[in-house]
Amino acid sequence: MALHINLYHEIHRQAARERRDPIKLASLGLLLILLTLVLWYFYRASEVRKLEIRRNELKDQWARLEPRLKEALEKEPKLLLQQKSNEELVERLHGRFYWAPLLAKLQAIVPENVQITAVIGDVDVSKEGKKLPMSLLLRGVAAGTLPRAAAEEFRQSMQAGLSQSYSEVSAVFDANSLEDGLEMVQLNGQTLPTANFAIRILFKKPAPEAPQPK
Repeated sequence: MALHINLYHEIHRQAARERRDPIKLASLGLLLILLTLVLWYFYRASEVRKLEIRRNELKDQWARLEPRLKEALEKEPKLLLQQKSNEELVERLHGRFYWAPLLAKLQAIVPENVQITAVIGDVDVSKEGKKLPMSLLLRGVAAGTLPRAAAEEFRQSMQAGLSQSYSEVSAVFDANSLEDGLEMVQLNGQTLPTANFAIRILFKKPAPEAPQPK
């Protein structure tokens, strides 16, 4: 069996002690920490630089947009007032009343012994913006053996006929408006007396029907 003698064991032992030297290990740890701090510093510096660049860009953008913002704020009250006027106009257009269908119904109701001489229609709105009943004033002449009764019959037929299409219909003679006429008329070969009248009709449009659920 061969015998090996290590003559450098002291040198090896010294080298091992140096490798395990606490001061050397601490120095290496400190160096690693310093290197990490330096890298962290440069990273944060780059991030701060990016933020500064972004801040400058936003400042430039604000400098360009600020005058336009001030101009828009100055125009805002005028535009809001115009928008309100447009909304009111649109609301009035949607809620407008068509007189043509009413006049067509009126024409169909008027009998041959009644002649309408004037038609005055009005749609009034209260100060609160609430629509009042619509008004229709009819002036005319009724002829018959009993002209006043003929005018009354026409008034009743007018109220009944319009009630089929409108709500809250009221047809009444204006005060002291039903009176005997001074003229006689020829109707169907007969000479008949006349009566002058003025009928005021108040009515409302029926509420729109709610859509039926599908």
